[in-house]
Amino acid sequence: MKRILEFSLALIALAVFSPVLLGIFLLISVLDPGPIFFLQERIGLGKKVFRIWKFRTLKDGIPTKIGSFLRSTGLDELPQIWNIIKGDMSIVGPRPLTEQDIRRLGWGVESLDRRWSIRPGITGLSQLYSGRGSKYSLCFDLSYLKRRSFSLDQQIVILTLVMNLFGKKRIRNLLWTRLQKRDRGYFWGNWAKHFRKNADRPYPIVQEQVIGFIPQKRLPVAKSLAIFQLGEAGEGRIARDIDHINIYGVDPNYREALKLFVKEEGRHARILGDCVRALRGELIQSNWTEKLFHFGRRLLGTRLKLMVLLVAEVIGICFYKKIAEKIPFGSVKNALLHIAEDEEKHLIFHCTFFKIRLKNPITRFLFKTMWRFLSFAACVSVLMDHRKTFKALEIPIKDCYLQFKNISRNTEREILQTFFV
Repeated sequence: MKRILEFSLALIALAVFSPVLLGIFLLISVLDPGPIFFLQERIGLGKKVFRIWKFRTLKDGIPTKIGSFLRSTGLDELPQIWNIIKGDMSIVGPRPLTEQDIRRLGWGVESLDRRWSIRPGITGLSQLYSGRGSKYSLCFDLSYLKRRSFSLDQQIVILTLVMNLFGKKRIRNLLWTRLQKRDRGYFWGNWAKHFRKNADRPYPIVQEQVIGFIPQKRLPVAKSLAIFQLGEAGEGRIARDIDHINIYGVDPNYREALKLFVKEEGRHARILGDCVRALRGELIQSNWTEKLFHFGRRLLGTRLKLMVLLVAEVIGICFYKKIAEKIPFGSVKNALLHIAEDEEKHLIFHCTFFKIRLKNPITRFLFKTMWRFLSFAACVSVLMDHRKTFKALEIPIKDCYLQFKNISRNTEREILQTFFV
């Protein structure tokens, strides 16, 4: 359907703009004798090579007088109407690249093959937001693939027309300003609203649960929940630290959201305390993994502390779900599922922070290295500390490790792919 619509629109555009095309043809012939068109091989749908058509705007690598005007207005790209008619390109899509571009940027890897799953476009998100480097260009291309719709295409076409009428630099600066305000304010403001709304939820009632739950299984579970209760109750320092740093991605909305997140973790600690008592277990004051966790975090900077929180969310999701699967139905099971659901939201919250932060290949590599080290170390310590619980509930250690690894790797992929636009 899109192909038929674009083909029809291209034929109409060819008829409407034929006087303009002819006029530019004559101007170039008179003012800048030489080839009228610039043809170059580009990579299109399914990495198929095609020749892109443009009006020539350079002479010896320098823009000509007519060429500068054509570039500033976007009229140099009018011949690409022929590429649309032939089926090489779409009106809206990723930027058409040369084979040299793909090699230089390192985009020829299999994981990015989806970028060539649609036709390149005369305009698109990366064309609108160009000028900030390859990372952002790829980000916008992949974001378009994820969000593409008729409505989004309409918005891109309208913005392209506005940009060509009022100046590319002016409109592009406005778009970037709006995007940065949204990244640093809008989303964190929504997270603050989310946590405030959660704070108003009824507190779950956890009743004693011992019937049908033999002590050999119940008490190890209670001990494990007591250990996790310590971890959930110890996040206050990071909320204080965040007030004294000034880094990209941290604004008043984020600080408020993080403090509300800490309060929600405190709520989880109270729920886990009730679960421990419901299983006739005993709360504890300290544990070796909890001490190691907090000691290590005191040695780290704020960014790494937030990464440790991210690891803790992955562990919590895996642990609470595994335990909930194996214990009898009742209020404790419901409470653990309730916490696991919150932890999944917390995971997204912390992922968003790192998506904004990781702006170049070096920081992405450092994050990946630290993330794998911290997550593996945390997984090993948890498996050691709770092995009696896993044995009592007949949960294979290997299954726990594989589930944790799966959540950890999915989190890594989510952070390292692209940030939304």
